[in-house]
Amino acid sequence: MKLRKKITNTVQVLTHVKQKLQFVQVENEEQKIGLKDIETKVSQKRDILNRTKQAKDALRVDNQHLQQKCGMLGNDPLLYDYEERKDEKEELTNLLQKLKIKHTDTTLNCNKLHRKIEGAEKVTATN
Repeated sequence: MKLRKKITNTVQVLTHVKQKLQFVQVENEEQKIGLKDIETKVSQKRDILNRTKQAKDALRVDNQHLQQKCGMLGNDPLLYDYEERKDEKEELTNLLQKLKIKHTDTTLNCNKLHRKIEGAEKVTATN
């Protein structure tokens, strides 16, 4: 009787273990299918991420080219300095023109005075 009870108990345990094994195997297959779906989605997302990164890099390069082309447009301090230098150049150019005119007038006056002196020396020499 004890042996029969042990055998019955062992058969029940084995049956339970087989059922549990089948349940775990089915669950494992479901998890594998879910994992494949997730891996597929991850692969698609990686592809999208790579394309997005490439587009970002291309935009960054385009932005750098545009910034180089526009030069001073995006740089306010540089623009202000340029305007100041331009105004200063105009002022100095005007001053230069005035000084040239003054120099010409002074040179003409000197020449007139030289002629008068020469004329006065000729008059004094003839006397």
